Amino acid sequence: ADPWTQKTLEHGLNPQEAARATNAIQRYVVENTRLGIPLLFSEEAPHGHMSIGATVFPTAIGQASTWNPTLIQKMASSIARETYAVGGKNGYGPVLDLARDPRWSRTEESYGEDPYLIGQMGRAMVSGFQGSQIGEQDKIISTLKHFVAYAVPEGGHNGGSVSIGERSLLQSFLPPFEQAVRVGAGSVMTAYNSIDGIPCSSNSWLLNHVLREQWGFKGFVVSDLLSISGLTGAHSTAVDAVDAGRQSLEAGLDVDLSGSGYGENLHAAIREGLLDEQVLDRAVARLLYQKFALGLFENPYVDEKLVSTKVGIIEHVDLARAVARES
Repeated sequence: ADPWTQKTLEHGLNPQEAARATNAIQRYVVENTRLGIPLLFSEEAPHGHMSIGATVFPTAIGQASTWNPTLIQKMASSIARETYAVGGKNGYGPVLDLARDPRWSRTEESYGEDPYLIGQMGRAMVSGFQGSQIGEQDKIISTLKHFVAYAVPEGGHNGGSVSIGERSLLQSFLPPFEQAVRVGAGSVMTAYNSIDGIPCSSNSWLLNHVLREQWGFKGFVVSDLLSISGLTGAHSTAVDAVDAGRQSLEAGLDVDLSGSGYGENLHAAIREGLLDEQVLDRAVARLLYQKFALGLFENPYVDEKLVSTKVGIIEHVDLARAVARES
């Protein structure tokens, strides 16, 4: 239930219905597509699985106020359990944005202004979501967002350009992400903003040099909603949608969240000789690697009978109350 889907508690899916729906969608894809590759259902989950009937926890600014990473790890583990129960295997969270401009409209989604605290909370969330390794029962992939320096836009306008020096970037904004990557985060989401004029969704230095070469990241990178299209919009760094898709893929952005940035645009880029097909293969391989690690090919479906024992249970409600008290 959210403003985008227009679903409410009255006509949205309850947890049992959600599990049946994801199984039905998954079954159709597995049985009716050429390669039968299972879907990876990705869900918003920074303070609870954002769905009807799931347990709601305090937002990140409240979580940070507990100063208790151990408690937050327990919280993340319960969120993963509820998300996994209805078919989600990838959770969007934690939000590791360093919020230092009070005009920015998403401060409550962040852990605040301190890199050390954000790093500790990020590590706790990743460990709670994923367990010791990707693929464990009742665990999901953690997607770190928003990479990077999203929370200090010029003028305080969400998604605006960012002008910070390399020292500030390396000393304050990147370390929380590095800590979360080094404990095994399986996915990273790019930010809407540009840094010194280069959009984060087409920044090869960030996605290839820093993230993959320096930190050893082995997962996949996903765009924020419509951020690839932003290259032809506010950023004006691409001449058209085909160019935007090419730029982003070559820069190391593997997955298009919107569904409109890649697809036919990449097909056209390859057909017109603007994009090497091996670059596309590389991105596909990164996503397939995580699907194999999750065990999706062996077991793409969820057990619908177990939903009531995992989602919105009193144990999780008590934990949400504990987080709120410590906050």
